[in-house]
Amino acid sequence: MTLKEFILSRVQVFFVLVTLILFGSAILGGIYAPEQELHYHHLFSPIIIAAACILPTCVTYYKKEPTPVQYIIRQIIELILIEAVVMFLVQAPPKYSGNEIRFYLILGIMIFIIYVFVEVMTWLQKSRQAKQLTQQLQVFLVKE
Repeated sequence: MTLKEFILSRVQVFFVLVTLILFGSAILGGIYAPEQELHYHHLFSPIIIAAACILPTCVTYYKKEPTPVQYIIRQIIELILIEAVVMFLVQAPPKYSGNEIRFYLILGIMIFIIYVFVEVMTWLQKSRQAKQLTQQLQVFLVKE
């Protein structure tokens, strides 16, 4: 994977993350703080969180294809770093100070679900691209 391809994939992941973080924030906010009002500056939070979550994904950049074990280890490290970043950035609503453990547990599960969803989306996109390339190669070989 070239650096340009890696950066492009990180930009795509960023926009998927912003969307999913907005969705997750709406769910958690509806459960834990339904009476709270949001101001326009709160709309920047998902963008900041997504940008911060992209930084730990740099550990998965590789010039050569990793072995399956290396790939799994890098993905686990990436998930742990993303969980740590989000837990550091997101604070439990003040009204639920007694339920902070439950809030962070739900947040951690939500981060894991979003992470898995993003990885599946990325895999599906790469799989589609690989099928298209294979079809193009088959057409090219038949022409010769």
